[in-house]
Amino acid sequence: MQDPVQLTTARESVPEQPDQASARLRQHLLARMGIPSWQLRRPALLAGHQAAPAPANEPQANQQEAAPAPAVPSGKLWILASRLPAPGLLADLCQLLGIGSDEVSLLSSLPAGHTPPLLWLEAADPAWPEALICPLTPSPAQKRALWQQLKGRLG
Repeated sequence: MQDPVQLTTARESVPEQPDQASARLRQHLLARMGIPSWQLRRPALLAGHQAAPAPANEPQANQQEAAPAPAVPSGKLWILASRLPAPGLLADLCQLLGIGSDEVSLLSSLPAGHTPPLLWLEAADPAWPEALICPLTPSPAQKRALWQQLKGRLG
């Protein structure tokens, strides 16, 4: 008499991966519905299977949408510059504003579509009339001008 488990496994072959054509079809349909391709591949990667290749006729726009959006800075003061100002100046500024130095975000460019809570620019920009304007290494007169800008804002 034979073991029933061996008989069952001998008769049925269980596929380890889904049919490639149905996987491509599913991926194509989900991509057309606006679901990014990286979300389609994630369950397969977590399960240890290789993801199905993307169809050749999939538009490039879907791949661009899959790129993560740039993170919005979390700081209360955004500084648009190549480096931070002198630590003493930054500490005085943060103390006057009532924020910690960890709440300052240094940016190389402003994220599109986001309004900064408070912005420090090295040079005046008509697009940001409310920004603080001061070089990173200010002269005494430029420091006084910065304090006057802050006084007008806080007072």
